[in-house]
Amino acid sequence: MLGNGFISKFYFFGETVLLLLYVNFLWVCFTLAGAVVFGFGPSTVAMFTIFRRWSQGEEDIPAFKVFWRTYKKEFIRANGLGILILLFAYMLYINFHFLQLDNAALQQVMEKVLIFVSIVLGIMVIYIFPMYVHYDNKLYNYVKNAILITVYSPIRTIYLVSACLTLYYLFFKLPVFLFFFGGSLSSLVIMWIAHRTFLRLEIKQEQLQETEAL
Repeated sequence: MLGNGFISKFYFFGETVLLLLYVNFLWVCFTLAGAVVFGFGPSTVAMFTIFRRWSQGEEDIPAFKVFWRTYKKEFIRANGLGILILLFAYMLYINFHFLQLDNAALQQVMEKVLIFVSIVLGIMVIYIFPMYVHYDNKLYNYVKNAILITVYSPIRTIYLVSACLTLYYLFFKLPVFLFFFGGSLSSLVIMWIAHRTFLRLEIKQEQLQETEAL
């Protein structure tokens, strides 16, 4: 039984690694197919869709079929989300590198404001794609709800951010992992943690509704 358990876990690990490699390959290819700007959003949504099903315990996911179907279905809408994120990121990049004020004190204040905005945007981006594939909502509601989840689940958010920073450190130290698993491993970790955060919030909401109904 010990041998069977070890073999089963080893087999599962191997399947997961292959899934990560394949999905990362699809993500890169379809992002490039959309000239990056128009491919990033739908490719990322398709990738998170696969790992949402993985987080729910689904086995034998038809990766290409799910990826391609989601990519086509969400192309227009996901591009709206992806381009909005890229636009905000570009604006912050420009301000960080080219903002020059004559007043030194005001310059420091603006730099701190930009750092704060960057942190908020980063947390929103971490939550937005998992929320996009988990809930059917309007685009502006994803932004609002991402902020609300951060406020109502600060411990889970810290946990999620810490996991992302750990991945960043791993990719920095071992760039080969970034090349083969950069997008897919990040997506899997973020989706796995975010999915459990969503479930906890849904349970709390149901309990609150039951209490109010009494």
